[in-house]
Amino acid sequence: MRIQKFLSQCGYCARRKAEALVTEFRVTVNGQPATIGQIIDETRDIVRVDQIHIRSAPPKTIVLMLNKPRGIECTAPSKYNAGQTVFDFIPRPFARERFLYCGRLDKESQGMLILTNDGDFANRLTHPSSNIIKIYSVILAKPVTSDQIAKMLRGFEDEGELLRAEKILECPQSNGHQVLEIHLKQGRKREIRRMIEKCNSHVHRLKRIQIGQLKLKSLSVGDVKLLTQGDIDKLFG
Repeated sequence: MRIQKFLSQCGYCARRKAEALVTEFRVTVNGQPATIGQIIDETRDIVRVDQIHIRSAPPKTIVLMLNKPRGIECTAPSKYNAGQTVFDFIPRPFARERFLYCGRLDKESQGMLILTNDGDFANRLTHPSSNIIKIYSVILAKPVTSDQIAKMLRGFEDEGELLRAEKILECPQSNGHQVLEIHLKQGRKREIRRMIEKCNSHVHRLKRIQIGQLKLKSLSVGDVKLLTQGDIDKLFG
């Protein structure tokens, strides 16, 4: 990064003022006078203005909520994946940030997806020790019985993993299809789909509608919301 940009990004002064400080020999890099346009490594080089150590401002944590559409992959864009991904929905003001998704939704699932530029935040939200409940609205192709629902609540092993729902509520039907509200604490790959398949049915539609106490509510499909601190607190509530 160029020295004048660094001083500007740190909030010390505007770039033009930074150039003036450099030409006045008031800026040093590792104890040596800086030069206009000098490239520095902001993670290692020591920059001082009038002997005052200038440090990078810590990156601001940005947390977004996307109502992910069906047919969109939770994956980073690459030459092997020419299709649209969840990162194509990042609003332009945040286009330069590197985002992570917090708990993927498979391609055919939709609903609430949290995106952040903070790896520590993503780990905190997704780590099993956080015990955060995720709630899904699931439309089934074929009804399951009360005994099968009880089986999902007890849990069972599949491919060496324990699959188990924390809570299952029966909801009003949708176009003749059985609808379940399924609460999960862990995040196994395709967990709900695998549980339903073990009950001799399959998922017709799957939508994540809530994480912690934060609800998707009326956010339209494909829209993104910048979360406030109050919203973020609800994720961990």
